[in-house]
Amino acid sequence: MSEHNVIAVSFEDRSNAYQALSELKGAGLEGRVEVLAASVVTRDEQGRLDAPEGGDVVGGAATWGGGLIGLMVGVIGGPIGMLFGWTGGLLVGGAFDIRRADQSDSVLGEISRYIPLGGTAVVAELNEYAVEVVDKLMTEQGGTVYRRPADVVLAELEAAEDAYRKAQKEADRAGRAERKAERRQDFKERMAALKEKLDAA
Repeated sequence: MSEHNVIAVSFEDRSNAYQALSELKGAGLEGRVEVLAASVVTRDEQGRLDAPEGGDVVGGAATWGGGLIGLMVGVIGGPIGMLFGWTGGLLVGGAFDIRRADQSDSVLGEISRYIPLGGTAVVAELNEYAVEVVDKLMTEQGGTVYRRPADVVLAELEAAEDAYRKAQKEADRAGRAERKAERRQDFKERMAALKEKLDAA
């Protein structure tokens, strides 16, 4: 019986990450693990995530735009990740930054921590028959493995998206209230200016 997992593996040396991805693909071809999606992911000093050319493998198909890995990286590196402080930027509220937010005990926060600023990681969705297979392959290349059940990752992605939508609605509501107050103030100022002109006439 296999376990459906998501892994993030951090590497100090980018070339080791590519070698680890190659080893993972090889293990998949040998039937020791089923690789559903895998990619090398980098993060620049500004917190932006990228899958460098040639970083994706799944029977030759790119995974960046779809599948669980594509969704996960898109969430961590996009506006939702900004809201939760998983990127180098900030969308709404609080003084989060990547160094602080990565201390969170959330699964996505932990995965984000495995792709540090200026760092490289392999992220993959796997059906594992024995976790020792992937652990051995990754540690041989100097990688540190973080592993969570795929359904837990998906549930957190859903919760993060829901929280983001609620935050968006709240921000929109606050924005409308602020614009209304500005219009009210602007109206009063226009009235006062008109009154001043009429009094001076």
